[in-house]
Amino acid sequence: MKKFFVALLMLISATCSAATIEPAHFNGNNDLIYPVVHVGDATVERKINTAIIAEVDRFVTGVYRNAQVNNLEVGGLYTSFDIGSNEAGNTVILSVIMTESVYYKMAAHPSTYRRTLNFNTSSGELMDVSYLTDVGAGVPVSELCAGLTQKLKAKAERENLFLFDDALPLKELPNDFYWDENLHVHFIFQQYEVAPYAVGIIDVDFDA
Repeated sequence: MKKFFVALLMLISATCSAATIEPAHFNGNNDLIYPVVHVGDATVERKINTAIIAEVDRFVTGVYRNAQVNNLEVGGLYTSFDIGSNEAGNTVILSVIMTESVYYKMAAHPSTYRRTLNFNTSSGELMDVSYLTDVGAGVPVSELCAGLTQKLKAKAERENLFLFDDALPLKELPNDFYWDENLHVHFIFQQYEVAPYAVGIIDVDFDA
């Protein structure tokens, strides 16, 4: 898989330093943690940090809207983050993985999601799935789906994960993906997306 992204990395190459990351609390709430990114360029920082804050706001707003519509009471909501790739030099990719969790009172269990935001830190632009397909690296969606189907199947067999009967073959790519520190591409399957709740969130390293 990695060979498919050589052209992409050349397209976004630049000489820059890795981003500096510090945690912050959304609206002063200690349970809602998100990263503040510094790259030494105020315009780029504004683009990146605005997108991150917008994602946390989307999550929080969605939780309370859902509670109001469905007459639910929010027992707790939480966010945290991890950093995948934060490469200096010729890659300038910053991958932020946001974990978002909500518990509604009287529910059997909390609901947790892992959302990803991938940035070109030389421009501040978000890198969506098009960077992995025809617009970016020139790899058709069908080819990625076929490869990911095999990777997910192998992971399920290796780790004894139960998948839904109609989960495979994949018909489309998951919405969330990121690059890790080795520039491997990971795809994330959310709870219930391809497997029961007990299986949890599935992270598939496409390049492993």
